[in-house]
This record gives sequence, C-alpha cells and structure tokens, in this order.
Amino acid sequence: MKTDKTVVEKRLENMRELYVRTGKLLDSLPDGIPGKTKDYLKEKILGDKDLKRMMEGIDSHRPTRIFLVGRTGVGKSSLINALCNAYVAKVSDTRSCTNGAEVYQCKEEGRTLMEILDTRGIAESEALDKNQSAERQLIEQINEFSPDVAVMMLNCMHRDDITSDVEFMKKVAKAYKDKNNIRLPIVVVVNKCDEMAPSRKKDPAEYPKSKVDKINEVVQYYKVIIVKNGLKVDDIIGVSSLIDWQTPDGIEVSVEEIDNLPQKDVDHLQISFDGRYKIGELLDILEEAIQDFEAQMGLRMAARLNEVVKRFADHLNKMFSSISATVAATPIPVSDIHILLAIQSLLVMMIASLSGREISIGAAKEFIVSVGGVASVGFSLRLVAQQGTKFINAIWPGAGSVVSASIAAMGTNAIGKAAIAYYIDDKGIEEARRRWEEAKASH
Repeated sequence: MKTDKTVVEKRLENMRELYVRTGKLLDSLPDGIPGKTKDYLKEKILGDKDLKRMMEGIDSHRPTRIFLVGRTGVGKSSLINALCNAYVAKVSDTRSCTNGAEVYQCKEEGRTLMEILDTRGIAESEALDKNQSAERQLIEQINEFSPDVAVMMLNCMHRDDITSDVEFMKKVAKAYKDKNNIRLPIVVVVNKCDEMAPSRKKDPAEYPKSKVDKINEVVQYYKVIIVKNGLKVDDIIGVSSLIDWQTPDGIEVSVEEIDNLPQKDVDHLQISFDGRYKIGELLDILEEAIQDFEAQMGLRMAARLNEVVKRFADHLNKMFSSISATVAATPIPVSDIHILLAIQSLLVMMIASLSGREISIGAAKEFIVSVGGVASVGFSLRLVAQQGTKFINAIWPGAGSVVSASIAAMGTNAIGKAAIAYYIDDKGIEEARRRWEEAKASH
C-alpha cells in the first residue's frame, strides 16, 4: 500500500481525538450560551449514530477477508493488485501463478489491511490427498478462511461454459451457511474488459460506446446463466484490472520482468499506466455486500482512505447544517447568532482535524470571517434579515422561524463547503471563498 495512507490514517485519528474532546469544548463555550443549548449540542453531535459508528470504525476495523475464485488466466492476481492499488500478488501473462489456495496480504508498515484468498482455477484443481476431492479441499480451505465476501471471476473475452463454476459456488455458499448460519455474499466480476474490441483502446476514458456496449452484453450473458442456474449473487460487474508498472527510478517493467527485480524494487513498484475500469464501482459493491461493519470499515481503510476522509467531512457538514437550522428556529430574536458562530467554528475545527491540522476556536472563527461567513460584514447583514424574520412570529407564529432555519442551514453548509475546499482539498483561501459563494448561490 502507498505510504501516504499512514498520513491519512493519522488524520482520522486526529478527528477521533477531537471528537472525544467535543464535550469539553462545548462546555467551554461562552457563558452567554445557555446550558440547555450546550446540552442539546452535545446530544446532537455526540449522539449522532452514524458519526459515532464512523468513529468506532477508526479503532475497531479489521482486515477484510475476500475469497477469489475463477479459472486460470481470468486475472485473479491482477485484480488483487488493482484493489490494493499496489503490486502485492504475482501476475503472469503466460502461466498460472496460483498453484494452490494462497492468502495474499495487503500490508502497510507491517500491518495487514486486507486479506485475499486466491484459489487455483476451478477447472484444473487436483486433489492433494487421494482420499479427498480437490473440490472438498477447496471448500474446507474457504470455510477455514471465513471470508467476508466471495468474488467469482469470469473472463470478458471467453464466454466460458460456467455451469460447473456456478455449481461449485452454490456448494461453497451452502457449506458457508451451514457453518456460520448466515449467507455468504457473492459478487461476480467479469474481468479483462480492456481486451474487448477495439483492444487498442486501453484507457477507460477513451472506451468508445461500441466497446462499452459489448462489455455490457457479455455481463448480461453471464447474468442470465447465473440466474437460471439458481446462484444467489449480490451483484455482477464488468471491470478491467489492467495496470502497467515501473520501478521507483522510472523504468517500465513487464509482469514477467518483475520476478527478476530486487525485492526492494518490487516492494516500491509504481503505476506507470492505469487501465483500471470500474474498480471504484466494484469497491462500492463489495462494501455494500459485506455485512460485518468492522470488515466493511477495514475495506475502506485499506483501499479508499481519502474517500473515508471526504465521507466524514460531508457527514459533518450535513449534521452541523441540520443542527444550525434547529437552533435558528428558536423563537427568541438575536439569541442564536453567537450559538451559530460557535456551531460553525466547531464544524471548521473538525474538518481541519481531518486534514491533520489542529486549530483553535479562535482560528476557526478567523477562517469563517476570511471566507465571508457569519462574522463578516456581508453576512452580518444577512443575519440581521434572518433575525428580523423572527419578529414575524408575533403576528404569525412559526412562520419567521422557518425562514430563519433555512438561512442558518444554508450559511453553515456554505462554511462547511469552504472548509472542505481549504483543509481537505488543500485549496487556497480564494478557492474557499469561491466555494462559499457557490454554495450560497445554490440555495
């Protein structure tokens, strides 16, 4: 795995530490903010089930266990590399590399982030014990591995007779359910889509419509066979796991030449050409199929840490915008201005922590001012208008608070978008201001 994942993981740890301190931060808000309001904020922030679950996942994730099955040449090893975004499994264009069931581990600094059980091709499996069939041995190895999800791999170019493969997977699924009393999630992957004509078009961004249509036709062909033969699957997707590699000093190497490299070069191979097609969508499907939350979080931590950070940031923004709307709906004029500023400052602090930076409430307020937020002249005028709507309540109870809540939610959302641009996307303050204006204009 790439070494910068350690940095990203540290950023998530910073966020978790700030989350733990949130209660004390809220207690330290100015005395002008009522105690009941502070308690409400604690309840909404610390009691948010989704956020709490995400925080727990940072500490309690475990390596996802994926079982791969498919015939020789279908590209199991290359898919492992594509999922891990690193060269972790031997790949060959001319020979089978998987001589038996083997567990590949995606590691970073000695920690295992993902485990993948790669089996020999179904068609050429041979018994290792004359008293036991190869099929039975494989099923026992699979059960011992206890996968979180099974990936059945097919070849986009061959349109193989997969009836025996389907029957084998049905036996695997039954044995798994008998042992664990739960269904084994199964995802079907049709690999090597890059070889579909025109095969010279290897960059997914350049796939012509005719190529995409042919890929979809093959996927549909396999889907019909699988359904007719009674195998319950979670999804089926066509992908390409094509990656060309180069050494750290920029020398491109074929998969055959990699075996001859010093191990230190193999450990630090870089991607020279990325021909992966729909691997991101496959990760979405796998994440959805996996039922165990710790394994699900493990997949995110192994393969898509940057997306985890963005997911945290987006969830925080939605949550704090909702809280702002509720606070602004109070029927007392002017009382929520300082509360809203405190809420928005805490949001900025949390988003900043996801970037690895720890900032104070004061620094968060300065950021809000700098992008044009609640404390700026321009937005202060808007707040005056917002608070004025509350006086409508004297004539038409509730009407003014609805308008006020909408404006407060919009302002908080805009500040969150600006903070994400500045701290997470590493954009300059001008781009953060642009995102702020863009978010305001969209409401």
